[in-house]
Amino acid sequence: MNDPYRSPALAHWSNRMALLATTLMKMPRADISPNRRAPAASGSAPVEIRSVTKAIRLLEELAKERGDCGVSELARTLGMDKSSVSRMLRTLEQSGFVAQNATTQRYSLGLTLAVLGYRALKRVNLRDSSRPALESLSAETGECSHLAVMAEDRAFYVEQISPAWGVSVDAPVGTLAPLYCTALGKVLLSWQSEARQEQLFSEMTFESFTRRTIMDVSALRAHIAGVRQKGVAYDDEEFSVGVRCIAAPVFRHDGAICGAIGISGPSPRVTDEKMDAWGALLRREAADLSARLGYREALAAAL
Repeated sequence: MNDPYRSPALAHWSNRMALLATTLMKMPRADISPNRRAPAASGSAPVEIRSVTKAIRLLEELAKERGDCGVSELARTLGMDKSSVSRMLRTLEQSGFVAQNATTQRYSLGLTLAVLGYRALKRVNLRDSSRPALESLSAETGECSHLAVMAEDRAFYVEQISPAWGVSVDAPVGTLAPLYCTALGKVLLSWQSEARQEQLFSEMTFESFTRRTIMDVSALRAHIAGVRQKGVAYDDEEFSVGVRCIAAPVFRHDGAICGAIGISGPSPRVTDEKMDAWGALLRREAADLSARLGYREALAAAL
């Protein structure tokens, strides 16, 4: 398959990145914090280069704007002097990190960031990225943790971490489970677009796995509204008798759901108190995993 980055235009942006690195290396030592020294050995405290920190803050501020932004406005917002902001913008413009409107003289983010972001996203693997979160969940709860994605309109289990001890609930990698009666499935369903949800509802066939299984669309609609409000979904013996589960959504860089992580265990062990505590734990781990995948709530809202 051809590499899109080998096109002349994108190669040009890569060269600009090298130009920025060269420019920063030539900056005077006064830009290095006097309170921090270069590490003498591996593991020492990292050097803070103030000019780089300021440039990052500037780019983050431009990312918040839906349009372009002027030098004075940026200087005022960031608490920097106007001349410093102007010099940084000119340097970043040379490398394609920002672009200036020739008519208004105002600045916006440049295409180099899009190129680098796309390259970073290509290197992200959901299954590999999820392992630290799943291992943490299993270690803290003593139960089985899972990762699922949407496949064939069902929850497809792509990773599982079992606890180091005791009897656990086993949902092997490769398992396909219904959306309407599993915690992972409900999460994947709840964060679909309205149009996609309606399509799934219209094609859904309900099967009674236990006496607690949701069996009609009206009840399911009401249920998933609560899931989105709480940020987690529960399976209270709805798919398997004697098994309780809880799950939370994982988002990709543009804010779309890309998976769900969850915990499952035998009902006698999984008390209501544990479910409440695990809800907070799951939301935290899911948020951290989403961040590793490039998700930032403010940025996703702007896309």
